[in-house]
Amino acid sequence: METASAETPDSPLMKRRTLLRGGAVAGLGALMSSYTAVAAPKAPGAGAAEPSADRLILAKFKDPLRIPPVLRPAGRGGHDELTVRMRTADVLVHSDLPPVRMWTYEGSYPGPTIETVRGRRLRVAWENHLTGTLPVTAVDFGQPGGPSPDPLSNYPGTEGCREVPGVADLEPWAAVHLHGMLTGGGNDGWMENLVAPGDVQLSAYPNDQAATTLWYHDHTHHVSRFSVYAGLAGLFVRRDEEERALGLPKGRYEVPLVLSDRNFALDASGALTGRLVHKVEMVGTKLMRTHAAPYTLVNGVIWPYLEVEPRWYRFRIANTANSRIYRLMLLADGEPVPGAFQVIGTDQGLIDTPLPVEGALNLSSGERVDVLVDFSAYRGRSLKLVNTMEGVPPGSSSTRHDLLEPDVMQFRVAARGSAGRFTPPAVLSPTFERPSHHDLPHDGAPRWVVIVGPGTENVPELWEMEEVTDTAGITFPAAGIVQVRDAEGTLTTLRRTALHYDDGRAFTVAHGSTEIWKYLNLAASPHPMHIHLAHFHVLSREHYDVTGFDRTVRGTARPAAYLRAGELEPHERGLKDTVRVGAAGEIRPGPNGTPGELVTVAVTFPVVGRGVHHCHMLEHEQHMVRPLVVTPAAHGHMGGHH
Repeated sequence: METASAETPDSPLMKRRTLLRGGAVAGLGALMSSYTAVAAPKAPGAGAAEPSADRLILAKFKDPLRIPPVLRPAGRGGHDELTVRMRTADVLVHSDLPPVRMWTYEGSYPGPTIETVRGRRLRVAWENHLTGTLPVTAVDFGQPGGPSPDPLSNYPGTEGCREVPGVADLEPWAAVHLHGMLTGGGNDGWMENLVAPGDVQLSAYPNDQAATTLWYHDHTHHVSRFSVYAGLAGLFVRRDEEERALGLPKGRYEVPLVLSDRNFALDASGALTGRLVHKVEMVGTKLMRTHAAPYTLVNGVIWPYLEVEPRWYRFRIANTANSRIYRLMLLADGEPVPGAFQVIGTDQGLIDTPLPVEGALNLSSGERVDVLVDFSAYRGRSLKLVNTMEGVPPGSSSTRHDLLEPDVMQFRVAARGSAGRFTPPAVLSPTFERPSHHDLPHDGAPRWVVIVGPGTENVPELWEMEEVTDTAGITFPAAGIVQVRDAEGTLTTLRRTALHYDDGRAFTVAHGSTEIWKYLNLAASPHPMHIHLAHFHVLSREHYDVTGFDRTVRGTARPAAYLRAGELEPHERGLKDTVRVGAAGEIRPGPNGTPGELVTVAVTFPVVGRGVHHCHMLEHEQHMVRPLVVTPAAHGHMGGHH
């Protein structure tokens, strides 16, 4: 086992490779030996532990950041092979918290980072060795009158909550999805093709995409919000010659930052027990507010610190939280550092040139970003990475927005040390291109997906739509009918064709084709949308007036109308597989409080099979998900013939 990008074969962690290969018992001692802390700089920088927000008990910045172990597959002639085991383990996430019982990949949380080389076909045996029932206590709370200004989910413990029936008895079935890997539907981790303890999921991955950061996680239908929360997540890094030639920071200067949030139980004395608690607020009888927990973990450590040298670093940041959107800023002496993040890559690989982030770096659940950060101007100082909300001063709390403790982690910059000779390359990927007008399809109607707030079932909804050319006989508003007036004044009428997962026909697309998909958000909160078996370019983000949508009738009384163009963020300008639809870090009160957004993407389908497209807020996934079928074009044409 090695630290990410380790170059030296005599690394002490190399000698521990057998821990993952040979099946050592995943007790706390074995678990801790499978991690490494990033090597400390030659001279320590400023910074120390700090108390966290009231009632959260644990100190911030007390424990060093750990780097997940690395797994590299073994060569087998023309392909590579790897075995990854799912195991129940006790994981230490804070030095003052008892070990946390979790479901894991290879005994660690996050699981080991699987590191591969582009062009080497990969076969993975995902073995299920999980034991016991779900190691999570699931509870909810709520009262009439709308969301609380200071919900119980801001705090540990289960007092004032109700246990969610059935969750405690969930057995360890599993389905592994390698998020962002382009592989056929039979290898994608179909959410209903479950493997029981003692069984194995065999998946083959072409692994012929650009160098980038993917992640793998459980995708069990209806249960992923609990199984991923229990610990079933890890990174997947693919490298290639183009990336290697850039001379980017490597070894201990290339650091993964896997973001997540968790909550824990209290004992009778009020002390934290280490038992995972999934706690959500219910508004009315069924509407679940998206999950947000008060403890932020980075690489499985609560509010860690990282000692860095005064030089450039490369960070691979992945949002693996159930639902929380991280709106990240780097603060020095309480003030944002302008342009602190230089984006060099997105979900699906390097972009053409580094792009500075002005303001916050917004990452919704499932999104990844590759950034460079220069610490050379901060010798002997400490900086904080914080989560922020629109309208809340960076670094400040907001209980209403589930931001009781905004700090994510601390960087302690050494007072001495060489800044090195690295300069960000002016050109990152000479092969990367944004699609031009001529690259896009113009011979077919776009696909429309409309995101709608809670209906009669009191859950948010995902509607698949079709265009209607004849509106005679339709009295507006009409259930399932949405009209849209775009920037040119063109009026489009859409009719809902599917809502529930099992509503029948699915979007069926031709293998190798590129389609235009339009996501219109009529809801009051943002939603990250993920498409399996595909990748896409985000073409535009536009703001729309959606106050004409009648939430009772479930249709537009007047068209959703174009207001103005929005801006794509730096991490949205590359190739992606997940995109946020809706304003980040801002949820306004009222039935249509947040201005609507229309996000247009150009989707390419390089593999075939049956997959899904869905909201990646895991608390929404079970009801905002629809099947998707990619088929060879010739097969589709044979549908009307014997």
